Amino acid sequence: MTTLVVYLFVMIMVDEDIEALYNVARFKPAVQCNNLGEYYAYLGVDGNYDPNAFNNHCQHTYEFYNPWWMVDLCGQFVIEKIQLTNRQDVYLGKQTAYRLRNFFIEIFPKDPRQYANFTNVYGQVCYQQVEPLGPATFNFTCPSPIVGRYVRIVMRNNVSEVLHTCEMEVLVSSASQEEIYFKKQKNTKLLDTPFATLTNSDYFRCLQKCLQRKYTDYCTAFNWVTSTRSCQLFSVNPVLALNLTSAVGTHFYIQSQK
Repeated sequence: MTTLVVYLFVMIMVDEDIEALYNVARFKPAVQCNNLGEYYAYLGVDGNYDPNAFNNHCQHTYEFYNPWWMVDLCGQFVIEKIQLTNRQDVYLGKQTAYRLRNFFIEIFPKDPRQYANFTNVYGQVCYQQVEPLGPATFNFTCPSPIVGRYVRIVMRNNVSEVLHTCEMEVLVSSASQEEIYFKKQKNTKLLDTPFATLTNSDYFRCLQKCLQRKYTDYCTAFNWVTSTRSCQLFSVNPVLALNLTSAVGTHFYIQSQK
């Protein structure tokens, strides 16, 4: 299989007529201070809301001084609300949800990891809470809309401890700028069930259809079948290994980091 990287930069103008908020965090690149086993950062935005960490859909750090987790939205968005699904299982007879306390949800326009004292740098605070968070899904409304790209949750108890959440949604009203990159694999197709199959004039029209449905159906990939002009749209996590196979005349495109 031959791989060709195709870069696409999308400019989205702010539309003040948009009323419904939409989640821009799902499948976006995520990082955390460290990993506990295989509880990687991307599990905090994998689209699975299972609150039982033992089912492997929650991010989880190892002990760290003021632990943190962060998602890159890959664009500048007007952020209105954060929805957070806390861990809800019991471990050693104790409710794990209550570990999350004295935490801040902060928003940055640029990657704050460029600063040496990263964990001590404060972003614009959308929400903070001193008391332990309970075992449930919570919606936090920012005091006012915040324009930013990086959303970080950090615990500031000045001790070494763990941080875990099971899903974060970043709900926005609009975007001022968004970066989207796609990787093309020639003569390759994804063996999966598409959520939609369309007929288009060329691969670029297929790409446009995927982009139009990126926040309604979370389209992240598509097969373009040249012989039939078939456009097969998929919602898959770009971080995970996919079931790809050789297919002459079919090209696979997937959202990717540059």
